[in-house]
Amino acid sequence: MTDEPKNPPESSATSPSESDETRRAADTSPRADEGQAPGSPASAAAADAGELPPPPDAEQPRPTPESQAALTGKAPSGSSTSGTTVPASNEEAEKSPAPTPRPKPAAPPANETPEEKKARLERIIAEAKAKKEAAAAAAAQAESGGAGRGSEAPPPPGGKSPEVGDPLKSPSQADLERAAKIAEAKARAAAAKEAAAAKSPAAAPGAEKPAPAAKPAAPVPTAAAGAGVPKPPVKKKDEGPKPVESNDHPLVKRLREHFGDAVEGAYTFVNQLSIHVKAESIVEVCKALRDDAETPFDYLSDLTCVHWPEREETPFEVVYNLYSISKNVRVRVKAAAGEAGLDSVTGVWPTANWMEREAYDLFGVNFNNHPDLRRLLLPKDWDGHPLRKDYPLEFMENQWTTRHLPEFTEVQREQLAQRRAYGLEILQTPDERRLREIFRDGRDPLPKEHK
Repeated sequence: MTDEPKNPPESSATSPSESDETRRAADTSPRADEGQAPGSPASAAAADAGELPPPPDAEQPRPTPESQAALTGKAPSGSSTSGTTVPASNEEAEKSPAPTPRPKPAAPPANETPEEKKARLERIIAEAKAKKEAAAAAAAQAESGGAGRGSEAPPPPGGKSPEVGDPLKSPSQADLERAAKIAEAKARAAAAKEAAAAKSPAAAPGAEKPAPAAKPAAPVPTAAAGAGVPKPPVKKKDEGPKPVESNDHPLVKRLREHFGDAVEGAYTFVNQLSIHVKAESIVEVCKALRDDAETPFDYLSDLTCVHWPEREETPFEVVYNLYSISKNVRVRVKAAAGEAGLDSVTGVWPTANWMEREAYDLFGVNFNNHPDLRRLLLPKDWDGHPLRKDYPLEFMENQWTTRHLPEFTEVQREQLAQRRAYGLEILQTPDERRLREIFRDGRDPLPKEHK
């Protein structure tokens, strides 16, 4: 018996053309199971998975970066604004010429001298400047030619960048505030000029009129917040009051009628009259003021002194503050004195006794004809006068204490130190010594009725 060959079923039969094309496609297509061992689970899963279904919008055209930029209003990520370029389309690539490669600089010769190197570098720099100028001229010519023909430059790849507002047409808040401050400063300067022109004295008749001042520029209206009416210029601080001569005062006139040149001058300061009198006429002038019919100054309220070290002949100025009780009027009389001093006014006002003693004690001014001229506040052997401006600032009482301190022996000093250590200084008073004697006698210091 002979075996007959078994033919495959018709369902599995394929044409030679289909098998060849399938084999070539399998050979040319990338294998998905490269790098995987045959028979692995991943390869088996890939074999069972089959082909993925196409997406629902596969038939619609895919969006491009230019279409997305048109929809969103932003430049695409591949545009020139982000530092990269968008690949041009096929038509643009065909139209635009291929970029010419930049020539590489020639290598310098090995045995080049410094002078040759310098000349070569200067030549390279000159060529680069010439190329740059030629390119700028060509660009300017292209712009002028395009403007004349009315043609527009081709749009940049990736679409036009979004427009930015003009800073002059839409200023920022800082620009508005700066403009407001400038306008305010100009207004202040103009107001100051007007004030200075108003204070200037009027021109004399017949003199040439000064040129009119320029009108201040109107403040620039701004929309900045807080930019209101400019503030007026700051007014200068007024000067303080100054002494004014008062030779026309009625009291001064009456004194000059009686004493003439003995009244050296009269000044008013803050509504207070001061009359300067010579030292040799101080007693007569004070008597006249005390006995004045219109304003009798019957009360010496104070007597003091002022030291002026720069005055060599009359370094002291004695001040008499007088008061009229009946007329409620005050006046100040001043007299300059030297080391010789001046006459005492205790015969005119008895209250001058202690006042002159105080001035003698603290200033060293001598008052002639004083009934008891001696120190009033300091010891009689004190050195110097403390209220003089040339008096030293050190403590002078230390010298006086050194002179008047009793001499202690070493035993007395030790006993004093022990008493102070135990707090027994109180026993040195007479009452405590008497109480100590009572305790020594054994007597009771308090009577029984107080117990």
